[in-house]
Amino acid sequence: MEAEVEFDKDSTSDGDMLLQLAGNETSLLGLLQTLLSPRTLPHLALIVGLSTLLYWIANNDNSGEIAALGFISLSCGYGLTAMFSNNERIQSWIRLKDQSEHEVKLSLFVRLFSSFKICIFPLVVSGVLGLFTILLFAQESIVDLPTIFPLGLGSLFVLWAIAQGRSFGSWTSSLAAKRLPESESTTGNIKIMTTTQISALLIISVLGISGFEFLYEKKWDVADAIISNIGFFALAISAYGLTVALTWKYRQIALRDKALKQFASRWTMFAHVFATWHLLTVWRQMVMSPGTIEVFIEEVLLMMFTVFMAIWTITSQSVGAKFRFISTDNALPWGLSFGYAYAGSVAMLATAFNDITYVMVTGHIIAFLTITWMQRSVLARIIDQHDFEVEVSRVTEQSRDTPERPARNNAPVEETKSSENPVTSSDEIEVQWDGAVGPTISDDVEWGDVIELND
Repeated sequence: MEAEVEFDKDSTSDGDMLLQLAGNETSLLGLLQTLLSPRTLPHLALIVGLSTLLYWIANNDNSGEIAALGFISLSCGYGLTAMFSNNERIQSWIRLKDQSEHEVKLSLFVRLFSSFKICIFPLVVSGVLGLFTILLFAQESIVDLPTIFPLGLGSLFVLWAIAQGRSFGSWTSSLAAKRLPESESTTGNIKIMTTTQISALLIISVLGISGFEFLYEKKWDVADAIISNIGFFALAISAYGLTVALTWKYRQIALRDKALKQFASRWTMFAHVFATWHLLTVWRQMVMSPGTIEVFIEEVLLMMFTVFMAIWTITSQSVGAKFRFISTDNALPWGLSFGYAYAGSVAMLATAFNDITYVMVTGHIIAFLTITWMQRSVLARIIDQHDFEVEVSRVTEQSRDTPERPARNNAPVEETKSSENPVTSSDEIEVQWDGAVGPTISDDVEWGDVIELND
């Protein structure tokens, strides 16, 4: 009888996990086209205008609660719009239609102004939510909004910074898992891998520092840029060394398998580049003193990137094709909902610190720590499953190679030789499920003749 080895059916081999990562939809172009569709551009223009207005209101004395309520209402309003945007009628209200001949003849200004009619529905929903909140907290006809609104909205900034790092990590890990070679034993030198990565990061850092020095000083001097920012290079190398130390064991194990080796090399390189960029941004904003307009543009782009990657993460990890939390129809409303929440968080913290720079620096540091932690967690998960798969293969092979030895009551079976009863191999023994093996004496004996019962 062959031995059967059972393992947890929910366990996943490293090959399966890499396939799952590679199977995530990593095409950002389709999502980008959806979010930047000309039919929905008024929504994007509106979020820029309203966010700027609410940011200005938040910086006025005793107006933080009103601005926070505005951001929260708009975020919830677009969230509710997204929940019902699969309906064709709702879609017709929030998306532009093909222009008629009459509309084409109108002036460009009139057409642009009329295009904002698609913003009416989410604005009405947001207004109703805001009015309901005001009435809920109104006292004697004087609005007295709780101070928890700005505090709660500002605290979301930490979650957004973490989401930025995790979303980017999810995307790059999916990229790293694509088109891997077959899993087979191999060798590698971790020192070569480390030297290659640190060299690439230093080159990227030199180009980045030199580029920004040229932007600020209007001169291209690589040597001067390196010397004047030597502290950044020391910081970047230290951060890389810390991450390598945290993942050293997993990097060494990954070098033993061809597929794991390539995945680990790609994934850690992507993560290091992302982490170094965040460190460079922190260094610039604290040491190189960039202009306010530059910081504003950069952080707006960062907000768009964060929201975009968050939408991609939720979309790519939805359960099944028929049940997606975010789809093509509702991707934009959800993105705008996240965008208003993100902008509100920045506005509340900027008001509290009286300077947006410290808020942005804090976000970059949190994102850096998140992606650094993810390097170890992703490698650990993949490697642990790899070790489990190796153990499964080893036990399975042992069970197949072990010869069958018939036994009864855990006692060894002794073979006896007899001219009348030749030795029977284990393959010829007929096993009966009642516990008997072969013919028994009870088949030939008439028990009524042997035992007589006396009254």
